Amino acid sequence: MAPFQASLLARAKSLRLPGPDEYYGLLESDTAPAEREWPELTSRLTNRESYFFRDKGQMALLRDRILPELIQRNRAQRSLRLWSAGCSTGEEAYSLAMLVEDLLPQRERWQVFIHGTDLNPQVLAHAERGIYGAWSFRMVEPLLQQRHFQPVTAGWQISESLRSRVTFSPSNLVRDPFPDPAAGLCEMDLILCRNVFIYFERTAIPAVVRKLADTLREGGYLLTGHAEIEYQSLEGLQLRRFPEALVYQRVIHCASLAAPQLPASPTEVATEPRGSSEATYSFVDGPWPSAQSSEPVDGAAGSPLPDLAEALYPQGEYDALIARLEPLLERQPGDYASLYLLSQAYTNQGRYAQAVAVCRKASELNPMAPAPYQLLAALVEDQGDYDQAKDLLKKVIYSSPTYAPAYVELGSLYAREGEPSRARKMWTTALELLRHLPPEAALLPWGGPLAGEWVRHVESQLGEGA
Repeated sequence: MAPFQASLLARAKSLRLPGPDEYYGLLESDTAPAEREWPELTSRLTNRESYFFRDKGQMALLRDRILPELIQRNRAQRSLRLWSAGCSTGEEAYSLAMLVEDLLPQRERWQVFIHGTDLNPQVLAHAERGIYGAWSFRMVEPLLQQRHFQPVTAGWQISESLRSRVTFSPSNLVRDPFPDPAAGLCEMDLILCRNVFIYFERTAIPAVVRKLADTLREGGYLLTGHAEIEYQSLEGLQLRRFPEALVYQRVIHCASLAAPQLPASPTEVATEPRGSSEATYSFVDGPWPSAQSSEPVDGAAGSPLPDLAEALYPQGEYDALIARLEPLLERQPGDYASLYLLSQAYTNQGRYAQAVAVCRKASELNPMAPAPYQLLAALVEDQGDYDQAKDLLKKVIYSSPTYAPAYVELGSLYAREGEPSRARKMWTTALELLRHLPPEAALLPWGGPLAGEWVRHVESQLGEGA
């Protein structure tokens, strides 16, 4: 039974009503009991379990990859728009403010909009006060707490400088229209809507996802709780995979090659995002590119496949990439590198059937390469076929016993199935392999996570590291 249904039944029982139909009737009535009941139901349906920097993996992903990328992209207009949807008592919104404070030293030169919304007015009042007890700091280093909070009688209060940068307002994700320019909720760079969809009826989720997608600007990101919107329609969104989480990005409509990404200015971005022209790659999964792919793509002289991939894939220009790869593969159907790259592009667009078909062709051409099997495992896992995913990952390990990502993913599957000892064994092996690689080594070409990022992710799974 969904939490929403359970809450309705509990309220109906407490009011001595025969069932949910009678309870719905009460809510729809224009009576004093209905007016008293709505705040009570709202309080029960909203999640008050929150703390600063909740989910270390996702927070590291925001700090190391997503926020630096957004800052880099928005340097010209000096604008950053972030929304914590379902913010509860405000810890998530203030966590974003602290991350921006560290990543954007010259923040006063930017227009930074950080907004939190929630259905429950009681938790919003708590958020606006900005006073928290010890439980909210269980993932915060003492130095960070001392830097941004002052002790008060009721606990710790967030600094006025940070509190003034975050705004809050009530909102109902199901009933309210979005985008909502009047509330400032439009053209968002980032929306966090984590651990919110678990309280929704499944039939309500697709409409909310579409509204959130429409509220993002092109290239903006949506982060949800793990597996919260699996198997939902992702119209307008494309899936991006990171070791820490699945992330959804608003589709970028661009038919031409992306402009070269400029290196970040150290005076504006404290942590330079990956993917700049200075990035170096050491590909573990080879050979890359294939022997056939030295021919320029689409007749563009001096633009072989690796240059095209590095220009488009990290930028999320999947439409343009597919438009150039498909004709190439008509001429050269045996090009392993192009097939695998095309399967990645299809995957990130949610075109799973095409991704599987192309990925299988790539694996047939190069049976010893681990990457296609790894991607196939992820695709069948997304469809709920965990047994086939495990078999594919075991095949990777058998053919490429030093390929660390397979151990990481297999460990995650074991953990999901309630086998912690097996999961820990896989993660420990992965960590041993990863620590033999330079941190800047890329385990997959063209935008995949670097070895150092995999290390941090596995350490968080094992409870090691910072």
